[in-house]
Amino acid sequence: MFCLECGEAIPDGSVTCPKCGAVIKKDIDNSSDEQAVVYASQNVTEQEISQKPPLSKKLPKQVYIGIAAVVGIVVILFIVNAVNKANLKKALVKEWYDTEDSIIKVLDIEDGKMEYRLETGYSWMDMSMGTYDWKPAGKNKIKIKMYQDKYETYTIEFNDDKTSFKISPAITSVDDNEQWYHID
Repeated sequence: MFCLECGEAIPDGSVTCPKCGAVIKKDIDNSSDEQAVVYASQNVTEQEISQKPPLSKKLPKQVYIGIAAVVGIVVILFIVNAVNKANLKKALVKEWYDTEDSIIKVLDIEDGKMEYRLETGYSWMDMSMGTYDWKPAGKNKIKIKMYQDKYETYTIEFNDDKTSFKISPAITSVDDNEQWYHID
């Protein structure tokens, strides 16, 4: 092999040129100031030695289109989910009543808070049973934090004009579900 700096013959396995001291590299990838080893049997020009291989290949256009499509779908799903939650929240935020017994159960739903209370017709006998945190969890699901710091998921089914809904499981009893009505 020969030194590319001074042209001196270099013994195989040398790290530097014995004449000029230039550093020699064993492969043709020239990523620093080191020389590449050129054997006499190789037909390699100085231009080929000095050219660096490309660091990365360009991705095909279809890959970029695919990535953009996936990102677009994720964004659309996120927006649809946010709209569904907002619509559910808008429909629920009001007072709801269960009038099946002589004592009226009231579910007063506000933004992020839900109060369950009993009303008898006598204000001195009315009683708040509890106030709970709640949040929409989907198109027809809410999460209520009733016990400890754990949210439980409930399913809401509105009637057509959204003046009543059925919630499963029931909030105020051990029943499978219960019906609540909004009275203007």
